[in-house]
Amino acid sequence: MEWDRRTFLKTLLTWGISQAGLEWFSRQPKIKRYYQTLATPTPRKLALLVGIDDYGSHYKLKGCVTDVERQRELLIYRFGFAPKDILTLTEQQGTRERIERAFTEHLIQQAKAGDVVLFHFSGYGNYVKENIHDVFPLSSSTRKRGLVPKDGILLTKDTPTTNDFLEETLLLLGQSLATDKLTMVLDTSHQYLGRELEGNLQGRSFPYEAQQPSPEEMTFQTQLKETLKAKNVQAKPSQIVGTLLRAAQHQQVATEIMGNGFSTGLFTYLLTQYLWQATPTSKTIVLLENSSEHMFSIRGQQQQPQLQANQKQPLFTYYLLPVTPQGAEGVIIQVEEKTTATIKLTGLPLSAMQHYELNSCFKVVGSQSLHPIIVQLYFRDGLTGKVRLLEIPQDQTDISPLQKGQLLQETLRVIPKTLGLTVALDKNLERIERVDATSAFASMKIVSSVITAGESGADCVLGRQQKTLILDERDSSKLETEGGYGLFLQGGIPVPNTFGQSGEAIKSAVERLQPALKKLLAIKWWRLTINEGSSGLGLGVTLKNLDQDPSLMLRRQTLRKLSSLKTSLPLTQADFLPSTSFSPNSLQLQYLPQLPQGSRFQCQLENRGDCHIYYLILGVDASGQTTAYLPPQQKNQTQQTAHLSPGESRLVPFSSRGLDWTLASSQGWGQMMIVGSKFPFIKTLETLAEFPGFKLDQGQIFTLEEPLKITQSLLGDLNTSRAFSTELAATLTDSYALDSSTWSTLSIVYQVI
Repeated sequence: MEWDRRTFLKTLLTWGISQAGLEWFSRQPKIKRYYQTLATPTPRKLALLVGIDDYGSHYKLKGCVTDVERQRELLIYRFGFAPKDILTLTEQQGTRERIERAFTEHLIQQAKAGDVVLFHFSGYGNYVKENIHDVFPLSSSTRKRGLVPKDGILLTKDTPTTNDFLEETLLLLGQSLATDKLTMVLDTSHQYLGRELEGNLQGRSFPYEAQQPSPEEMTFQTQLKETLKAKNVQAKPSQIVGTLLRAAQHQQVATEIMGNGFSTGLFTYLLTQYLWQATPTSKTIVLLENSSEHMFSIRGQQQQPQLQANQKQPLFTYYLLPVTPQGAEGVIIQVEEKTTATIKLTGLPLSAMQHYELNSCFKVVGSQSLHPIIVQLYFRDGLTGKVRLLEIPQDQTDISPLQKGQLLQETLRVIPKTLGLTVALDKNLERIERVDATSAFASMKIVSSVITAGESGADCVLGRQQKTLILDERDSSKLETEGGYGLFLQGGIPVPNTFGQSGEAIKSAVERLQPALKKLLAIKWWRLTINEGSSGLGLGVTLKNLDQDPSLMLRRQTLRKLSSLKTSLPLTQADFLPSTSFSPNSLQLQYLPQLPQGSRFQCQLENRGDCHIYYLILGVDASGQTTAYLPPQQKNQTQQTAHLSPGESRLVPFSSRGLDWTLASSQGWGQMMIVGSKFPFIKTLETLAEFPGFKLDQGQIFTLEEPLKITQSLLGDLNTSRAFSTELAATLTDSYALDSSTWSTLSIVYQVI
């Protein structure tokens, strides 16, 4: 279904917006301008996508071509780009000259006023020195941002140098377009911090700066400026036309992450995944807010996306609405037979995608059948899978019910019961240290494999903490020393309270770290259940700070159920605005809420669906402690009774009962996961009842010293394989099967300052 102004307004009504809400919409200048322009279809959508993994020698990345593939699939199947209007340059094609020529011929020469244009680059970036001493004798050299093309690395006698495609050139090319609806996505970085890996993630900053721009590049810039001057346009090398999205901020490193059979840019994956699922809207600020939250639990403050835009900042990402209002977790890219097809898994959360199991099921969107068409995953290679029909609907026996381009929505998520941790060993450890650590981990059932950092995906990294000693404050001399052994998250963030004393034997350290590893495994299980985009429950949550202004701080809600509800709680402005304030031209946007140490907070839960929702809250705080909140139950009941009725809104925990949820006293980040289900958490309640001091009729916040016990009970409660046919259930004996229509897990990440 193509969006037009009538469809836009009609869809707002189906989301539950009242007439008063529409009046509020109509008074917002940006929104009013946007849906007025929807009456005139966009003449054309053009894209140039560049991804380079193999730079020759030993300079190689792994996820850049995957980034290009994800963007291309998103543009075609979600935003309606014609395949012929998307030009991709990968590997050998991504030379500096070809990138600049492609931008000129494919974008500048074709785009007209009002057209939508996207440029994406994934690859190495670095800085390029510019010596301006000859022009300004008292000045020193400056540094420009460079994008390293395929032919950009020049092997000299001493150290490599680069022949860069300058970011200044890219901005001048943007100014040469006839349209200002331009989005540039740069999944690269320029600041090299002296190491190839950030934890277990590959960095995209090239380790060497270029000593000067290439003469050919400067000649091309001069030509662009002269062309702009002939059009009476003043060339401004620093001016941004449209919107520029960066994977990392200044002096930060963009990274790529390895999953189960695939590698991808961390930012590109989060960006495209959210745009596949995003309904009702895909506003740029909300997109970055969502991406930042998921990135923060992997990289902390070491990688934060950046937005730069001119005054005409778009209401929606890419200046577009999706061609269909439904979100999706996959798309059919090829039909082999009447009952089998090849799919791309596109909209699943990164945490789930890394351990997505066979036998998971999807519903075909947009089918003409009167009955739901369900396909089951029977083969998977990275992000590509093969599915087969579980049953051919009676009204589809004479035609193929599967078609290329059909979207797929998750209905059943299958997770292995035997899942363990993958621990990466820091490359800086000595060989004997790695041997001893591997031997010590071999006796741990919760550790499934031990690898060397950078080989494949990992959940955490065992390494030494680096300490900096100030030798002399007068000359700022420092000495880097190695501390004790401890754990880092996969993105290089230290796990709180895991580092021992210097001199500790590594086998002793591994033994000491067992409780922390058990917590990490429990948290890994929790995150595997996150399904904000695919859940069929109408659950919403708002995080509020009781010690400051208790207004909206951060909001999360299930996206799919919200978009399909026709009777629900009335939507408010908060449903369509970012949950944190920002300045459109800010280079340091703060997307996550910041809470002072020791703050008290509450969650407001809302049931926007048509069935009871049972709930509990799990959390990990800035000190690494895991907690759980269970609402009060009725006395003398053997199963959970506390629930949200349809249309009900409730604050938890209840402050009037004297129960407060207080933040840790240490700085860092925390995460809360709000789990909802159509069915009571019977096994979870029984496990919690074993804890000392458990009281059934009181809401309680538990410190989970052994969170794995609660986790296994929780997954047992969410497991719905018993509800399926005997044949299907037989294939799920070693797995948990979670039905998207019966459960939801919403995640909220926050900073403690």
